[in-house]
Amino acid sequence: MQLVNIHKILAPTDFSQHSHKAIGYARTLAEQWGAELHLLNVIEPTVFPTEGGLAPMGLMNLDTELTDVAQHSMEELEKHPELAGVKIVTATVHGRASNAIIDYAAEHDIDLVVIATHGRTGLEHLIFGSTAERVIRECPCPVLTIRDPDKGRSRCHKGSQAPRRARVGSLPKLPNFYSTISRLCHPQN
Repeated sequence: MQLVNIHKILAPTDFSQHSHKAIGYARTLAEQWGAELHLLNVIEPTVFPTEGGLAPMGLMNLDTELTDVAQHSMEELEKHPELAGVKIVTATVHGRASNAIIDYAAEHDIDLVVIATHGRTGLEHLIFGSTAERVIRECPCPVLTIRDPDKGRSRCHKGSQAPRRARVGSLPKLPNFYSTISRLCHPQN
């Protein structure tokens, strides 16, 4: 069995509470392994209804405004006290989320992606697709998905040590999770 070395962890974020929970997992792993934590926000293309091929006035600067808001949100996230002590690298890019995440992971030699999945099913999955699913299929490195506990029923046992929900404004610490991963990646001789 080959030992796994994790030097760079990517945590894509849309700044939602659920993506913050995934960042909590990523931060815990980065802290334990001494890895860099890359936080990535992807601004997807905005499609405007138009007449005669012209974008309506007032929406012309939406892309610039979205970029400014994303960069400000990323700066605020980077300052979060729960991320103190971990080397953070931030980026905001434009494009389709799954492609941008996969490209970023390849270009920056990412060793692990930790991504929130919204658990969409049925028509919602058909319409919106699954960014996490595409990343899992095409990413050049392992992907850890963090499922939204509010979607579907939980399969955790009643006495589980895993947190059920992140507190608002808090990134969870997960020492029991790290212990399990550590045993898998660094088995004793």
